[in-house]
Amino acid sequence: MNTNATCVENITSFQPLDRSDYLILQVATVRLIRNICYLGITPFLVIVGLILNSLCFMLFCRIGNRSSTVIMLFAITVTDVFTLVNGGLNSVFYASQTYEVPLTKNQQRLTAPIYSTYLNSLPGRIGNFIIFLISLERLFCVLEPLKIRMYSTKRNSYIAVCVAFILPAASGIPNLFLYNTEKVYSNITGQFTTVLRATSYGKDKELTNAVYITQEILWRYIPVIGVTVASSITAMLVLLNAKRRLVMAKASIKSRPERQTMNIESQVTRMLLVVTAVFVLCQLPGTILRMIINIHPDMNPMRYLNNVYEVAFPITYVMLLINSVVNFIIYYNTSTTYRTKIRQMFNWSSSEKMKSTPCTYPMSNSHTNSSFIPDHKEGDF
Repeated sequence: MNTNATCVENITSFQPLDRSDYLILQVATVRLIRNICYLGITPFLVIVGLILNSLCFMLFCRIGNRSSTVIMLFAITVTDVFTLVNGGLNSVFYASQTYEVPLTKNQQRLTAPIYSTYLNSLPGRIGNFIIFLISLERLFCVLEPLKIRMYSTKRNSYIAVCVAFILPAASGIPNLFLYNTEKVYSNITGQFTTVLRATSYGKDKELTNAVYITQEILWRYIPVIGVTVASSITAMLVLLNAKRRLVMAKASIKSRPERQTMNIESQVTRMLLVVTAVFVLCQLPGTILRMIINIHPDMNPMRYLNNVYEVAFPITYVMLLINSVVNFIIYYNTSTTYRTKIRQMFNWSSSEKMKSTPCTYPMSNSHTNSSFIPDHKEGDF
């Protein structure tokens, strides 16, 4: 059973008896698309993504008094980095499976019990849960803007991040006991070789499939569907209230700090809506694909009806990696404060920096002051 949510080893080890029904696409076409995705696009995205996420780390580290939004976005960046590292490793494993370099078959088998069944899917599951929490926070912020500050604190954001890391990691522990490796003597080669054997737990297909489906529901289906629903409702409420918010912001009864707070809240909501929208666009196709496989009675994660799925998986995997690459670009294009901070990092346009930082408001009073868990004070970032 393949319990890895983002593993490149989704190709079935056995095919239906009717090979003509299975081979809808030409084998050469399938191989070409897989090579382009895993050996061409994936390494490029990994390199670009690691550079952009390094810039995210630099951006967040430059912030002195970190707000709770920065805490959550920092956690997302951590999971994105690990997802990209896994993407690079998956390219290595795919090349090794296809061309037997740079890893030998023995080395691949040795890593399977830990990496392929556990570590590879973990960053994606953690990231899904954190994005789900952010989307719920934004929805609650729009519905109850006066109560959000009571529950959204820095302390709670740290707790949320810890829970987001611990729960998926703990729930995936059974996957570590699916297989073990053994050294056996091969009469063909005259040498000892490593073989991968299912444990007694791994041989219980009903139990392992139930565990796999439960993990997929908890850390893929619920977060992705939840983010889709919560973000859609939030976006509709923002659009419906846009005119009213504009009138309130311009009303004379509103003081300048109150108007600034409303503008900050609107900006951070817009930024996080873009983050969650990109998340949904990148995650939803892969989620639907896995739901079809898990629901269909004649398919499972190791057995497909036809080789169209062999093409669909690498395409959806590339989309998952894109989601881990683009956040820095989103921050730059949707947040004036982050844009100013990034320009300061690279010493771009000093005159423009002065214009984007009014002298009456400190630079550190940014959009994150009223974002996820807005427990911020004047002068916080």
